[in-house]
Amino acid sequence: MRTPELYRSAAVILLLAAVLMTLCSGAIANPDTTVRTSQGILTGSLNDDIAVYRGIPFAAAPVGELRWRPPVPPRSWAGSRSADQFGSICPQNLGESLPAWLNDHITAVGVDEDCLTLNIWTPVDHDTGLPVMVYIHGGNMKYGSGSYPVYDGGILARDGVVLVTINYRIGFLGRFAHPSMTSLQADEPLVNYGVMDQIAALEWVRKNIRAFGGDPDNVTIFGHSAGGVSVNALMVTPQSKGLFAKAIAQGSAVALDRSRQGFEKGIPGALEASSEDIGIDLATHFEMNGTDEEKLAAFRALPVEAILDYQKGLMITFNPSVDGLVIPDDIASIFERGGQHDVPYIGGSNSWEWNQIADIPLIGKWFFATAFLEGLSDDDLAIYDDQWTRMGVAEQWFGDMFVVSTRYLAGQMETVSSPAWLFYVTYVQENLRGEVPGAAHGMEIPFIFGNIKRHPEFQRPENVELTEQDLAWGDLVRAYWISFAKTGDPDGEGRPHWPRYDRKTDLTMELGSEFAARNGLNRERLDFLEQRALIRRAEFKK
Repeated sequence: MRTPELYRSAAVILLLAAVLMTLCSGAIANPDTTVRTSQGILTGSLNDDIAVYRGIPFAAAPVGELRWRPPVPPRSWAGSRSADQFGSICPQNLGESLPAWLNDHITAVGVDEDCLTLNIWTPVDHDTGLPVMVYIHGGNMKYGSGSYPVYDGGILARDGVVLVTINYRIGFLGRFAHPSMTSLQADEPLVNYGVMDQIAALEWVRKNIRAFGGDPDNVTIFGHSAGGVSVNALMVTPQSKGLFAKAIAQGSAVALDRSRQGFEKGIPGALEASSEDIGIDLATHFEMNGTDEEKLAAFRALPVEAILDYQKGLMITFNPSVDGLVIPDDIASIFERGGQHDVPYIGGSNSWEWNQIADIPLIGKWFFATAFLEGLSDDDLAIYDDQWTRMGVAEQWFGDMFVVSTRYLAGQMETVSSPAWLFYVTYVQENLRGEVPGAAHGMEIPFIFGNIKRHPEFQRPENVELTEQDLAWGDLVRAYWISFAKTGDPDGEGRPHWPRYDRKTDLTMELGSEFAARNGLNRERLDFLEQRALIRRAEFKK
């Protein structure tokens, strides 16, 4: 008969053997990925040395009575909840122009109104108090998800940050107003439901990120395109104050003359209709009649598919609207008077922003040109050479709006104490040189996330061949972003000097085949367009 001592000895021997096998194989025993959040216990999954938590609800499902209402906290749960699957993608149309892998991802994950979730990547053997980076996806405020494979945060987490991606309501579900809603919900924020979701996600991060190794006082928000617009919106929302310490707005275009208004007519042109006007059009389309209560009930009973079908054929933007509460005023105006959050800020754009509309069929370009240039006079467009066609001018003007507004907002950071940096991407991958006129909208995204080898076709032609120079370029850009998240300054030893931006020197960091600060980059054209926008604003306010 074996004694307890023999059992204990055998157990010790087995334990030592297991440790030796682990050391010899180079493997690391799986650590516990269980964390406690304000809603309950979560269990994540492992990807080598990175713990991943997917599909974490940061707000209740915005369905039924909660459709077109400010987000409310999610319910708590008992026991441990698995966080190994992404949450549903917010309702959107599948895009014929999207690559197959992206449409496949959307189909696999699923689309549902119950979509307010976030995802976290964090080093397994982390110290406490790691810098946090929260990425806000783009997609014209009509597409996108924090779960897109190109936004996988593993590489950034290995660089020593906690990476968070989020979903938020988009399209009509994320930006909507109607007089019946204004009347019956007058005691709460209106219109900008997607922005409210972003704020709710940041509040959740503030409350819970310590459990994942992050420092809630060192959060950097960054986003591209619609995500960059969202960053600029969050810079001016009173409700987001204190929820982030730094901000990066990439490839975002903000109207300098006047933003879309929630409840009144805007400046003549593409943004003249208010959000309420657009909501009235929707109600007319669906033949909604009756009292305010009946109309509101009908709005909330609309099938998501019907909303998406109606949305698909419209040429309107879903950028944040001025509602007086969440977005108190035009974003540019708030920056001008120093009302933005006083945090370090990076803004920038690319040299071929208009690639987004370059491949649209000719008839589509004609409609786009009409929409873009509506309300603009010959004086507003005089900077463009006469040889440009109306469609050519529209393409050029569309691309320039990204560049002029990012430079303008960076310059207006002089109204607060925090510094700003400005960049301009001109890099073209080696095998595309001579085939494309510049750096496409968002071409830097997979480089920053370190996922360019998996998704080299993101925002660029297919069959892209990567070179060592391409990869080295991406590593350097990512190093600037990581440095900014960690220290509040993208500059650092071993990298080309990136000076702070001010309007006097107008030094812009060109991220091209060479990395160098350029003085007065595109100054004549940008100054002209900026001045014309401010003239239009002044004339409108007379």
